[in-house]
Amino acid sequence: MLQRTHLIYTDHALERMRDRRISKTEVIACWNDHHTEYTDRDGNPNYIADVNGRRIKVVVKRQNHRVVITVA
Repeated sequence: MLQRTHLIYTDHALERMRDRRISKTEVIACWNDHHTEYTDRDGNPNYIADVNGRRIKVVVKRQNHRVVITVA
């Protein structure tokens, strides 16, 4: 199970999360309990989940053994 301390958020992701009122807790819930997973054309995993009555999509990128949230 993914933990909060393992994530790095890009400025772009934090801005989108703020605009969409998505918390870091909801991002982790999406990652851990997603119902859909696919790889985008850039090779980044995308996770989709229904969290707190909303559909959330999280895009991640792995860099040097770290997980970077690029969009939420």
